[in-house]
Amino acid sequence: MLVLILVSTSSKGQNQNADQKDPIESLREKEMKSTEKNTAGLGEMVSVISFEVKTNNKKDFENGLIPYASIENAKLEIPDLDKKDEVVIKENSIKIIIDYPLTNQYEFTLTSKMGFTRKQLLSEISAHYFKLYEEEEKTATIKTIPIDKRTTMYNRNQTNGKYGVWGHDIADLVLSEIQVYKSPKGEIILMLGIES
Repeated sequence: MLVLILVSTSSKGQNQNADQKDPIESLREKEMKSTEKNTAGLGEMVSVISFEVKTNNKKDFENGLIPYASIENAKLEIPDLDKKDEVVIKENSIKIIIDYPLTNQYEFTLTSKMGFTRKQLLSEISAHYFKLYEEEEKTATIKTIPIDKRTTMYNRNQTNGKYGVWGHDIADLVLSEIQVYKSPKGEIILMLGIES
């Protein structure tokens, strides 16, 4: 499920560079490209871990499960995370790749003597998203336009920091699944199914 939020408003009175692409079209291109992940060098996919959050909202979620967990509000959702304490990765060391919505991917390694549960993974992924967004803002010369100042579209502008974040604020992001790969060297690599 990929939901692209584009709200265009009038750009009267704004200086627009004639050489610059239409921001809405540019965002659409980035969204399309993000769905074409190159996982060829990661190795063999060994499992897919889903993330669902229990809800009383049966009107929108018949089975009582929201098919994703919030990145921004992970701490609030963890108590209702379905199968949160199930060990979903038995290995003791994993590498996690965050590539959405980034121009340059962010990687980190986690270790655990007991393997990894959904709760641990969601908590760590959320913490690292906050860390990378903060680092992006500190290293960018083109800063994030505050939501109340956005005039061309509602989506986040692209910044030029270490990761080149584009299109989405952290509040827009949800984790629906993780694809688990095993490299030829035995390394466990996680690719995130982040949606907006």
